[in-house]
Amino acid sequence: MVLSSAPTMISDEVSDRLIDAAIEVFAERGIEKAGVALIAERAGLTTGAIYNRWSGKHDLLLDALDVVLVKQVAELLSIGPDSQTTDVLETMGDELLRRDPASDAIVLEAVVMARRDPDFGEVFAARLDDGRQRLTDLIDQGKAAGAIDSALSTPAIVALCRSISLGFVVMSALGQSLVAAEEWNPVVNRLLTAATPTLPADEPATINGKTQT
Repeated sequence: MVLSSAPTMISDEVSDRLIDAAIEVFAERGIEKAGVALIAERAGLTTGAIYNRWSGKHDLLLDALDVVLVKQVAELLSIGPDSQTTDVLETMGDELLRRDPASDAIVLEAVVMARRDPDFGEVFAARLDDGRQRLTDLIDQGKAAGAIDSALSTPAIVALCRSISLGFVVMSALGQSLVAAEEWNPVVNRLLTAATPTLPADEPATINGKTQT
């Protein structure tokens, strides 16, 4: 199976329309039942528009996944580039509860397909590694700034964050209800408090500018 994209021969606007349509169709029908013709029809275009940009459905799926994964990271970092690492991690508590059913469905479909198709799985894993590296850099920055205990394993923290995120994807895709924000956020805050460096007894820890007691 060829997974490399063909040379770009369509405009960015047309490409975006096709990717948006692909996300909708993949989420509704699943990868196996989502035909190229249906995706093109949903975008109001012909199948030629797809084959002018991608070698086939799997290449289009990978670009659709890129859009979904980048969007998720962008939302996580939307509080601003100058924010503290703990600000971003605390925001993760809110973002995990703001689910996009179509995005969750396509990620879950890709996970299942990666199990069945080793070639696709290898490329999909590489795409996921990009997000893992960004989160790794974020944790390391927090350690360097003294916001996160340097004794804690960065890979372990990243694995925990990714496991929770993927778990929420599965729950959302299966229609399982998530906890309310007022219940979830105190748990996240408690975890953040535990991850901050140990301070003298007379010096309370602070997270996001708030004193932790």
